[in-house]
Amino acid sequence: MPPSPLPDDQPEYPGAVERVFGPPGTGKTTYLSKRVRSTVAKYGPDSMLLASFSLTAAHEMSSRFVGDGPKPSPRCIGTLHSHAFRQLDRPPVALDRKVIGDWNEQVEPEWRVTPDTRKSGAASADSGDGVTDGRYAATGDELLAAMDRLRAVQAHREDWPPNVREFGERWDAWKRGAGAIDFTDMIEHALEQALDGVAPPGNPQFVLIDEAQDLTPLEMALALAWGRHSSVRKLVFGLDDDQAINRWRGGDPEALLTLHGPGVADHLLTKSYRVPESVRVVAEQWVRRLGPRRRDKAYAPRTITEQRFDDHGAPYEHDTGETVTGAAYKLPLRISDPRLVAKLVADVDAGHTAMVLTTCNYMLDPLINNLRREGVPFHNPYRPAEGRWNPLGHSGENITTTAERVLRYLTLAKRDWTGADIQAWIELVKLAPAGMRNGAKAAISRFSPNATVPFAEVADLFLTPAALEKATGPSIDWLYGALLKSKERVASYPLQIARMHGAEALAEQPRIVVGTIHSVKGATSDIVYVSPDVSPAAAQTLRTQAGIDETIRQFYVALTRSFHELRVLAPATSQHVRPSELIPGDLEVFA
Repeated sequence: MPPSPLPDDQPEYPGAVERVFGPPGTGKTTYLSKRVRSTVAKYGPDSMLLASFSLTAAHEMSSRFVGDGPKPSPRCIGTLHSHAFRQLDRPPVALDRKVIGDWNEQVEPEWRVTPDTRKSGAASADSGDGVTDGRYAATGDELLAAMDRLRAVQAHREDWPPNVREFGERWDAWKRGAGAIDFTDMIEHALEQALDGVAPPGNPQFVLIDEAQDLTPLEMALALAWGRHSSVRKLVFGLDDDQAINRWRGGDPEALLTLHGPGVADHLLTKSYRVPESVRVVAEQWVRRLGPRRRDKAYAPRTITEQRFDDHGAPYEHDTGETVTGAAYKLPLRISDPRLVAKLVADVDAGHTAMVLTTCNYMLDPLINNLRREGVPFHNPYRPAEGRWNPLGHSGENITTTAERVLRYLTLAKRDWTGADIQAWIELVKLAPAGMRNGAKAAISRFSPNATVPFAEVADLFLTPAALEKATGPSIDWLYGALLKSKERVASYPLQIARMHGAEALAEQPRIVVGTIHSVKGATSDIVYVSPDVSPAAAQTLRTQAGIDETIRQFYVALTRSFHELRVLAPATSQHVRPSELIPGDLEVFA
């Protein structure tokens, strides 16, 4: 693997560093997890500090250390921000709901900032949809994001756009008065301490940072400062510079690629367990457009595995060594075409999972509207808080979604009603249209949740036998006609799913994922549809090399989510990458 060109002024790094390059699907996180377990077994659970720039990657890392076997202490795993926050003794965070309210009361409406509902110190940036260019920032959220990006790339304040500089001065004064810090402060203050010789939090012997290609220059400076501490034996980076798609927040892999010194070593993972050969060839041809500033990372495609049994009858996976060809081709459908929904339904009916990806959130609107109209279940489990992508809701402890309330009602014909059943669906309906008597909701609230409700008590909730008969059908039309005005929008979609595909479809996890490319990084699907459109703002950046590189990397991530088939859609706007550039005609492979 030839090294990237080195800048003339970058000194040698004095510490021990290992860069683990993991092309798509090569099991980078699995490999690093095994390294962590072996290190913990030898040096103890507090010997390692494990960090990632995002909440998503940090959660994925934590999930690898459940059950038996050596594992790091839970406090040793988190985002880079959360570790820095812990080292700073957890001061008040500016974006916490109770803190930011003071700012919002003091400033003019256009400068108000949305509270951050994540746990303090858990900063993450996973979307890529927000405005971070200070020249176009207008709202408080946009100005704060633009300022964070400028600080992340360590730009001098005198070079900031005037609107961002004005916002920043007032923001800093307010923070001082409130005794609070923001997420960028966490990294800056931790870096100051590290440069003064303070050990990383927990004084670990090893520091491992995953998804390191997305670190900003400021975050990279902190990681390298921690790695230089005398207590740290080795600094390990897990990365794939070809998947660095967070330049919008300041992410830049160049400092990591050009890192050099006698203690810097590389390890390349060379076998993909996800990407079929046709997709690998297409993706490789596309990503080579990045030129010399990338690491050339040859890797083999997915091969066929089959289940076998050992001499004791225990099953194991046997790799036959036979390459999976897969498929990669252009599809003459736009994302707004209703026929795309029919294709997705056919994929699911054939037993596949399917994923539809765009560069920006708003581009999904036509598809989402078509899916809702046809009652086709979809979700995005990688962004459960994004309501538009998860209209069936996201269940959690003590949370009942509208879809679950609808399902409880529609499956009642198959069993006796419990108090919990009635208490679930009664929250959706208005008494008069439902043919129920006044006081019915109060009576229902007194039912024992786990006990069967006698039919006589159910009948007593209704004004007439006819109303009782309609309700206890159960009937989709009855429930729809009785919906509270405030529930019509949220309940109409699960009711349409039940109408088109049966109530049982509400009990199953959707097999269709919709989302932006940023939202599914690290995920996979049997069949992946990619829209080639870019936003007008992104189209403007294509006039620069940095913008071109960002677009190349973004679509590279999209192409390599595929486990079986890649299908590039037709453009829906005038701003787009030509589908023939993503999949040249001579490389099209059909299943």
